[in-house]
Amino acid sequence: MADQNGHIDLGPPREAVAGVSFPAPPPPIYACTLTPELVAKAREELQEKPEWRLRDVQALRDMILKDHPNLRTRLDDAFLLRFLRARKFDYDRALQLLLNYHASRKAWPEVFQDLKPSTVKHVLDLGFLTVLPRPDPNGRYILCLRP
Repeated sequence: MADQNGHIDLGPPREAVAGVSFPAPPPPIYACTLTPELVAKAREELQEKPEWRLRDVQALRDMILKDHPNLRTRLDDAFLLRFLRARKFDYDRALQLLLNYHASRKAWPEVFQDLKPSTVKHVLDLGFLTVLPRPDPNGRYILCLRP
Protein backbone atom coordinates (compact mmCIF):
# COMPACT_ATOMS: atom_id res chain seq x y z
CA MET A 1 0.00 0.00 0.00
CA ALA A 2 1.33 3.46 -0.85
CA ASP A 3 1.91 5.94 1.94
CA GLN A 4 1.22 9.68 1.72
CA ASN A 5 4.53 10.29 -0.05
CA GLY A 6 3.79 7.72 -2.76
CA HIS A 7 6.42 5.30 -1.52
CA ILE A 8 5.61 1.62 -1.44
CA ASP A 9 7.18 -0.64 1.14
CA LEU A 10 7.90 -4.34 1.20
CA GLY A 11 4.74 -6.36 0.92
CA PRO A 12 3.34 -9.69 -0.08
CA PRO A 13 4.19 -11.19 -3.46
CA ARG A 14 2.53 -9.78 -6.53
CA GLU A 15 -0.90 -11.24 -7.06
CA ALA A 16 -1.25 -14.05 -9.55
CA VAL A 17 -4.30 -15.70 -11.04
CA ALA A 18 -3.99 -19.32 -12.20
CA GLY A 19 -0.20 -19.05 -11.85
CA VAL A 20 0.06 -16.08 -14.22
CA SER A 21 1.50 -12.82 -12.86
CA PHE A 22 0.12 -9.58 -14.19
CA PRO A 23 2.73 -6.93 -15.02
CA ALA A 24 2.51 -3.50 -13.44
CA PRO A 25 1.56 -0.58 -15.66
CA PRO A 26 4.50 0.96 -17.49
CA PRO A 27 6.33 3.61 -15.47
CA PRO A 28 6.18 7.24 -16.61
CA ILE A 29 8.80 8.30 -19.15
CA TYR A 30 11.70 10.28 -17.66
CA ALA A 31 12.38 13.79 -18.93
CA CYS A 32 15.75 15.19 -17.90
CA THR A 33 15.51 18.61 -16.24
CA LEU A 34 19.22 19.07 -15.53
CA THR A 35 20.91 22.22 -16.74
CA PRO A 36 23.76 21.77 -19.24
CA GLU A 37 26.20 22.51 -16.40
CA LEU A 38 24.69 19.77 -14.22
CA VAL A 39 24.69 17.32 -17.14
CA ALA A 40 28.42 17.96 -17.55
CA LYS A 41 28.99 17.60 -13.80
CA ALA A 42 27.00 14.35 -13.69
CA ARG A 43 29.03 13.00 -16.62
CA GLU A 44 32.31 13.90 -14.91
CA GLU A 45 31.56 12.99 -11.30
CA LEU A 46 28.97 10.21 -11.60
CA GLN A 47 29.83 8.72 -14.99
CA GLU A 48 26.24 9.46 -16.00
CA LYS A 49 25.92 9.55 -19.75
CA PRO A 50 22.64 10.98 -21.08
CA GLU A 51 22.69 8.50 -23.95
CA TRP A 52 22.93 5.57 -21.48
CA ARG A 53 20.73 6.94 -18.68
CA LEU A 54 17.54 5.07 -19.59
CA ARG A 55 19.47 1.89 -20.34
CA ASP A 56 21.02 2.04 -16.86
CA VAL A 57 17.65 2.65 -15.20
CA GLN A 58 16.18 -0.29 -17.11
CA ALA A 59 19.07 -2.51 -16.00
CA LEU A 60 18.38 -1.64 -12.35
CA ARG A 61 14.65 -2.20 -12.87
CA ASP A 62 15.38 -5.62 -14.42
CA MET A 63 17.60 -6.55 -11.45
CA ILE A 64 14.81 -5.64 -9.03
CA LEU A 65 12.18 -7.63 -10.91
CA LYS A 66 14.47 -10.64 -11.35
CA ASP A 67 16.24 -10.81 -7.99
CA HIS A 68 13.58 -9.29 -5.71
CA PRO A 69 10.17 -10.02 -7.25
CA ASN A 70 8.41 -9.50 -3.89
CA LEU A 71 9.86 -6.03 -3.35
CA ARG A 72 6.99 -3.61 -3.77
CA THR A 73 8.67 -0.43 -4.86
CA ARG A 74 8.30 2.35 -7.33
CA LEU A 75 9.89 1.45 -10.66
CA ASP A 76 9.65 4.76 -12.46
CA ASP A 77 12.79 6.18 -14.05
CA ALA A 78 13.07 9.27 -11.82
CA PHE A 79 12.86 7.23 -8.60
CA LEU A 80 15.40 4.60 -9.66
CA LEU A 81 17.72 7.26 -11.06
CA ARG A 82 18.11 8.68 -7.54
CA PHE A 83 19.66 5.42 -6.36
CA LEU A 84 21.89 5.08 -9.41
CA ARG A 85 23.20 8.62 -8.99
CA ALA A 86 23.79 8.09 -5.27
CA ARG A 87 26.04 5.12 -6.13
CA LYS A 88 27.69 6.52 -9.27
CA PHE A 89 25.75 4.19 -11.55
CA ASP A 90 27.04 1.01 -9.90
CA TYR A 91 24.00 -1.26 -10.34
CA ASP A 92 24.78 -3.61 -7.45
CA ARG A 93 25.42 -0.79 -4.98
CA ALA A 94 22.31 1.09 -6.18
CA LEU A 95 20.19 -2.02 -5.66
CA GLN A 96 21.63 -2.50 -2.15
CA LEU A 97 20.85 1.14 -1.34
CA LEU A 98 17.25 0.64 -2.53
CA LEU A 99 16.92 -2.48 -0.37
CA ASN A 100 18.36 -0.60 2.63
CA TYR A 101 15.92 2.25 2.00
CA HIS A 102 12.94 -0.10 2.13
CA ALA A 103 14.31 -1.99 5.13
CA SER A 104 14.66 1.32 7.01
CA ARG A 105 11.14 2.40 6.10
CA LYS A 106 9.81 -0.94 7.31
CA ALA A 107 11.88 -1.02 10.52
CA TRP A 108 11.02 2.56 11.58
CA PRO A 109 7.63 3.48 10.12
CA GLU A 110 7.14 6.15 12.80
CA VAL A 111 10.16 8.05 11.48
CA PHE A 112 8.91 8.12 7.89
CA GLN A 113 5.22 8.62 8.60
CA ASP A 114 4.09 12.19 7.95
CA LEU A 115 7.70 13.33 7.55
CA LYS A 116 7.73 17.06 6.87
CA PRO A 117 9.43 20.05 8.51
CA SER A 118 6.41 20.98 10.64
CA THR A 119 6.37 17.56 12.32
CA VAL A 120 10.04 17.79 13.34
CA LYS A 121 10.06 21.51 14.19
CA HIS A 122 10.57 20.75 17.88
CA VAL A 123 13.76 18.84 16.99
CA LEU A 124 15.00 21.61 14.71
CA ASP A 125 14.37 24.17 17.47
CA LEU A 126 16.82 22.30 19.73
CA GLY A 127 19.64 23.59 17.51
CA PHE A 128 21.46 20.34 16.85
CA LEU A 129 20.71 20.76 13.15
CA THR A 130 21.63 24.05 11.45
CA VAL A 131 21.92 25.35 7.92
CA LEU A 132 24.80 27.77 7.45
CA PRO A 133 23.57 31.25 6.48
CA ARG A 134 25.44 31.49 3.17
CA PRO A 135 25.98 28.90 0.43
CA ASP A 136 29.43 27.66 -0.55
CA PRO A 137 31.12 29.03 -3.73
CA ASN A 138 29.13 26.52 -5.83
CA GLY A 139 25.80 27.74 -4.45
CA ARG A 140 25.19 24.74 -2.18
CA TYR A 141 23.82 25.22 1.31
CA ILE A 142 25.63 23.39 4.08
CA LEU A 143 23.80 21.47 6.79
CA CYS A 144 25.62 21.12 10.13
CA LEU A 145 24.78 18.46 12.70
CA ARG A 146 25.83 18.90 16.29
CA PRO A 147 25.42 15.61 18.14
